[in-house]
Amino acid sequence: MKFDCFPFPSAGKPLVLRVSGWLLVVVSLTVESVKLFLSGIAFIIASTGRDVVIDGGLVLRYALFKIRVPDVDEILCLSELERGRLVRWATPLILEPFFLVLSLLVLLKRGVEVSILLPAFLYWIAMYSEITLFPLKVLKERFGLSVLLPLLVSLPFVLVNREALPAMLFVWGAGTLSLMNLLLRDGVVIRVGRRSYLLLCGDSRKLMGVLANAPQDD
Repeated sequence: MKFDCFPFPSAGKPLVLRVSGWLLVVVSLTVESVKLFLSGIAFIIASTGRDVVIDGGLVLRYALFKIRVPDVDEILCLSELERGRLVRWATPLILEPFFLVLSLLVLLKRGVEVSILLPAFLYWIAMYSEITLFPLKVLKERFGLSVLLPLLVSLPFVLVNREALPAMLFVWGAGTLSLMNLLLRDGVVIRVGRRSYLLLCGDSRKLMGVLANAPQDD
């Protein structure tokens, strides 16, 4: 059985690959190495989630490998969590902006003007502040505002310094796609022992029902 879900690199080998990839990207910016940069991108791609299936148990499939998940201890739908409780599960979501901001700091140290990087800092800060400060169900109900707010926070600084626009087009595009993916899907956390796996699903009820051995509605 295949579900309309894909796993985030939130634990185990996927998380190690994702972190290693981002570290290589940051180091490549520091030493100006194209090979290290491409290696980092390859690691990041390798850690990308592909889909989730039931094949003799729950299987999380990534770009180059898969993880079989043993008996599930706890299942949580992030959209149902109250404000503040999401922070506990937000580490996988914060991983990308953390390394993006770190990359911007490296570029800043190499002489890139603060005015060019400031809009990107403000965008990511605004985006992840609303994710961690407000329940996802509230952000989903105010979908348009949730997507536009980080953009509106950073836009005035781009208008002041048009040189920041090329980089911000990439930041806005990547950030908007990530935020829409989170808000248009259901976040499901599966806890197994000390490890937690984050999944983004089109229909979380079906997956949670199967895992909890609950009857399913067609």
